[in-house]
Amino acid sequence: MPEWLNQVSTEVDANLPTLATRLALAWLCGWAVALIARIKSPSNTADQLTLTLVLMSVLIAMATQIIGDNIARAFSLVGALSIVRFRAAVSSTRDVAFVLAAVVVGMAIGAGQYWVSFLGLITLAWATQFNGGRPSSKAEKPSLLTGKTWRLTMKVGLHSVGGWESELKRLTKSYEIVSAETARRGGSLELVYRYQPKDDTDASQLIAALNAIPTVESIATKPI
Repeated sequence: MPEWLNQVSTEVDANLPTLATRLALAWLCGWAVALIARIKSPSNTADQLTLTLVLMSVLIAMATQIIGDNIARAFSLVGALSIVRFRAAVSSTRDVAFVLAAVVVGMAIGAGQYWVSFLGLITLAWATQFNGGRPSSKAEKPSLLTGKTWRLTMKVGLHSVGGWESELKRLTKSYEIVSAETARRGGSLELVYRYQPKDDTDASQLIAALNAIPTVESIATKPI
């Protein structure tokens, strides 16, 4: 093995050229993994994973460089990621990668490895610039909500079969469901909607109309 390659591969406390080489290789390998994933994914789906894979490859390389052979730093990183996992509400893999980026960059600065954070940020910016996701061949469904929107949280009986949709159509300009999950230990269903109210209606009218439906247990609404 050439001497320069052995240095890049095995040195724990890397100098600046070695660090730059490692981050660049992480970017290239992450791009290769993302390319394979893109080829194997269905062609009619929007690609949100490509950028995440590239970012994660760079971030893991940064984290490995920060930790080195320091066990305390390894446990610190695990603890920080555990806090982020349970406290930060993120909705996509891309957002998770950026949250992890903030954790790793902060840890690098806290450990005094300023070049790791500096070169890592440059590599991350480079990755986001040149590794955009593949657009979907099908036009994504646009949101129906273009004006001021409200959030509606509604609990209904677990085996309820609609009944409130007609009231939503009557009292709102447009609406869309955001999430649905069980509540009260599986005894009811919690539905969350985003909606745009009509100009001549207010929240109290919507609540009164929905509350009159027998299967509706509770309602809460507020502007977003």
